[in-house]
Amino acid sequence: MRGKEKSVGKVTVAIIVVIVIIIAGLGGYYYYLSTLPKPVTMTIMVDSGSETQQYLTMVAKDFEASHPYVTINIEGVGFSDMVTTALTALKDKASQPAIIMFYPSQAPDLAPYLANLQQYNSIINLSNMIYSEQQQGGFYYAPNGTIISVIGVPIHSVFGYVLGYQKSIFENATLASEFEKEYGFAFNPTNLTSWTQLYDIASFLNQTHVTQYALLMPDSSHHADIDMIMPLLEYYGLKDNIPGFVPEPPGYYTLMMNLNGRWTTAFNNTAGVDALMIWDKLIQFEPPLSVQPIGYDQQEHFPETGEYAMFIMWTSFIPDYEASTSKIAGNLGIALLPGGMTGEAPTFLGINPYGPNPKLAAEFIAFAMSDTEYEKGIESIGYIPGTYTGIKLAAENSNLTWLRPFYQFALTAKVPVLQAAAIPVIGSLTGTLIPYFNTEVYNFMTSSHPTPALAMQDLQTAAYEWMTYIEQQHITL
Repeated sequence: MRGKEKSVGKVTVAIIVVIVIIIAGLGGYYYYLSTLPKPVTMTIMVDSGSETQQYLTMVAKDFEASHPYVTINIEGVGFSDMVTTALTALKDKASQPAIIMFYPSQAPDLAPYLANLQQYNSIINLSNMIYSEQQQGGFYYAPNGTIISVIGVPIHSVFGYVLGYQKSIFENATLASEFEKEYGFAFNPTNLTSWTQLYDIASFLNQTHVTQYALLMPDSSHHADIDMIMPLLEYYGLKDNIPGFVPEPPGYYTLMMNLNGRWTTAFNNTAGVDALMIWDKLIQFEPPLSVQPIGYDQQEHFPETGEYAMFIMWTSFIPDYEASTSKIAGNLGIALLPGGMTGEAPTFLGINPYGPNPKLAAEFIAFAMSDTEYEKGIESIGYIPGTYTGIKLAAENSNLTWLRPFYQFALTAKVPVLQAAAIPVIGSLTGTLIPYFNTEVYNFMTSSHPTPALAMQDLQTAAYEWMTYIEQQHITL
């Protein structure tokens, strides 16, 4: 019996040892599992159909491949719904979307709610962001120009407005000779020194009927008018030597100025009148405003038909113009606006501070803005980066030769800090100031007698509405 007891005892001990080993093993396994990253889903809100949606869809696949525990959802939202969709989520402290795409005009609305990216400076190299672009909507400024927070980074460099044209038309020696004899300057969109010269070329092309329309120019009161006034106002503000007007790349800040220590609108003057008068003349070469307003959709798709000799455009539309279905593919020329002018309208990415993992969101943005990912975007869709190193890669690409003068523009552009600070301090552009201004432009464009006196009257009305809003909101600039 004692021998059996000893045998049983040994078996019991062995079983206990095995159980202890199993428990220890399971404990080690569960500890290992606990050290693995937890599955995370991040939704990125983007402008539906934009180049950035295309680019981030590609980046998301690469990021997921290197981060198997992460799922990225790209959620497209219509342009007119972007602000309300983002603000609803941010004000409700919702966890999605984790990353929010926005444009300069939308930055003032979102600025108080987005995460401060300065806390992720070790992840996102803020010093590599093109600074003049960063100033267009990436900073939340105090009235004195101090940066309160970094609310976004420019993922995509977009220049605009710019002048697109069909190269074959301007390479026609017969047309060039006829034009130069009549007008006395080169038949070349890249060398225009004034908006009057653009009008002369459009008038000539209109007479020759080389295309159905000579020029496509924005005139939609939905949003495009506010974008078109900026380069026009910048040109005439400098030409007319408007007191208080500051030389700068056109932007929303172009519409405000500090005159003798007092902030005021910059458009209710002779420069604004000159801008409206030439603008009204230039839209006669396209479908009538009462029949077909020209906004973003028309700017993006109408030139593809080959019916327009020249067109005012954003550089983000280039992939559409060069698509296989486009009749101007391979025939697209791109130039700075008259006087060598353009603006910067970058696309930004910001972070929802209540997202599932804001640090991971910062890692995704840094990944998307890496030279490796940017190179893929450059090659596949002609995507123009928002970093110094990235845009240099793009400018050196043989398929993006148009970018070179714009690249130099981005490197040298300087935005006055107080002007840049004024816009986010004012607050909502999309809901208030832009509609005020665009309505008055529309009233002028559709009037039966668009005179300089009427132009000044409409601009004064817009200025009154702007300054009244600022006063009623108790905004101190």
